[in-house]
Amino acid sequence: MAKNWGEYDQAQSKLLLSPTMAALRSTIEVALFSGPPIEELTFFFAGHGGVKDNSYFLCLKDTDVGRMSLNALSMPQLFGWITEAKIRHTNLIVDACHAGGVVHDIGVLLNPNVIGKAGSLAISILAAAGSDQYAGESDGNGHCTSALMSCLKGETPVQTTRPSLDLVEVGQVVSRTMQGTKQSPVCWGINLFGISQLAKNPRFSGGSAHISETFPGLASDGAGNEHIRAASDAIWEQYLSLTREFDAEQFLDVIQPVCAKLEGEPAVAAAFIMGLATTFGARIAATGDHFDVARLQSACAVALLPMAASSTHCTDAIMQLSKGVVESIDEGTDQLLADLTEDTYALLSKDSGIADFYFLPLRLMSILGWLGAAAHIQTITGGSTAATAPKAADLVRLIMAHYSNSIVPVSDEMTPFYVSFAAAANVLGCEEELETISGLLLTFLHQRGGWIADPGLSGKEAMQFLTAVTEERYNDFRTILANPTSLLPAVLLVMDRSGLADIADGAMKGFDHVNINIFVPKDFTTFGAVLIEDGTNFSLNIGHTVFSVSDLVAEWSKIEEHLSADTILASPAVRISSVLASLLRPDRAAWFLVAAQTTNTP
Repeated sequence: MAKNWGEYDQAQSKLLLSPTMAALRSTIEVALFSGPPIEELTFFFAGHGGVKDNSYFLCLKDTDVGRMSLNALSMPQLFGWITEAKIRHTNLIVDACHAGGVVHDIGVLLNPNVIGKAGSLAISILAAAGSDQYAGESDGNGHCTSALMSCLKGETPVQTTRPSLDLVEVGQVVSRTMQGTKQSPVCWGINLFGISQLAKNPRFSGGSAHISETFPGLASDGAGNEHIRAASDAIWEQYLSLTREFDAEQFLDVIQPVCAKLEGEPAVAAAFIMGLATTFGARIAATGDHFDVARLQSACAVALLPMAASSTHCTDAIMQLSKGVVESIDEGTDQLLADLTEDTYALLSKDSGIADFYFLPLRLMSILGWLGAAAHIQTITGGSTAATAPKAADLVRLIMAHYSNSIVPVSDEMTPFYVSFAAAANVLGCEEELETISGLLLTFLHQRGGWIADPGLSGKEAMQFLTAVTEERYNDFRTILANPTSLLPAVLLVMDRSGLADIADGAMKGFDHVNINIFVPKDFTTFGAVLIEDGTNFSLNIGHTVFSVSDLVAEWSKIEEHLSADTILASPAVRISSVLASLLRPDRAAWFLVAAQTTNTP
């Protein structure tokens, strides 16, 4: 162990050169079980490895490749030791042939019958080569090991914002460094107790801070850790499902209750969330869906919303996450621009068929809403939109050029995305596009007599809705239909702000007796909850309590005054997280954005 970098514990570190299985077992027993509990374990192996009977083995000095189950180290055995030792986080680095087999076997390794409770395993893995690749070397050093050491010594930069380096982020840099070789390193992991601390970061911009200062105030033996362990099986399930899909709202449902139990230990909550954001984000980024990365980062921020007004740890984490949201949306914008340039039909689903006439409008409005969210974050934090807004505007114009016929109202789930985009249109330079979008939504709502779909329709129900609107068979499908209780007032208010009140007024007669609602929570720190228990539902009826747009605006001005006086909303972290919460849980809208929207004169 070198003394001038890494900040490893030299007394506890063990270097084994060509050990036998017995020597390794003896060393593991002493290192893992004879001393105080280990918070962070790094296990590095360079040598030969292979797969036999669907398990990955590390070959030792006395290994017989024909009988590896007897004298080679299997991954289930290693993970069993780690689990029994109750190590908070393990970094596993394997520079060996076919090392990617470690990762592919993880579903088997997490089987409780193999290693006990899966949740006790928090781990990051860097495998030097894919499961079907050989690990090369030069000058006696493995290519992966050389790239890794370059990062740990600071020769290759990883990041400058934290005193410590995380194996997942290091692994991403190693993978990029080795592009073009015959090896494709595999990086994988989940952090349950905060961002892991693989080594000291030699490029940390804050000076010579100790690695432990990555999360100041985080107690390694805090009672909150037990709440994390209790939820870890569900968290692992979410992580393993990322190869299929990512459901941000479902992910939020898993982590939010954990954070609720950690309100007495906000530093633990912040560390827990930032650790998940790092490892989940890396795994989702590998799929190429940057908007999903933004949704993940948003879910992490929303989980901390209840503590945003009371904890600097959580506030700082939210602001850091929101910066990541902006970066992810910007990368997603670049990707969509490239996709649409290559194929104008890139936003169509390959699997939905005719039902995509229902799902595509939701997808389009979601994109617009996230573009708006990025602009709001930059505005709230005082950042510049000079680099991001023009690209976002280009994407909006491409969508309007190729998909304007799909800008149609299908459900109130569109409301928070529409509100987010509408309130940012001025910043994005998309005022004309907003007017067109608002006009299309109002026209179709008027033509359909105010009928839209219930939220959350299945593919079969989407087909029924399309039948109802195309054949005007509304009475036959009342069970899946609804009125635009939030979308309609949003469109009317935005059109008034856009100087189009006369057009909106003319359409209001077609919505006689339609109820419209604007919900405002009592406390915006609860805005991300599954069910917001306390708040005011401002309910109006067209043709009974309001007759014109001016009547609606008069009622709205009272709500606007209420929102302007909300001191909790003055917190940037609360405001940002509330916007993100509305996009993740689209049964609510961030109406304070409408209150902040610039009014245009006709």
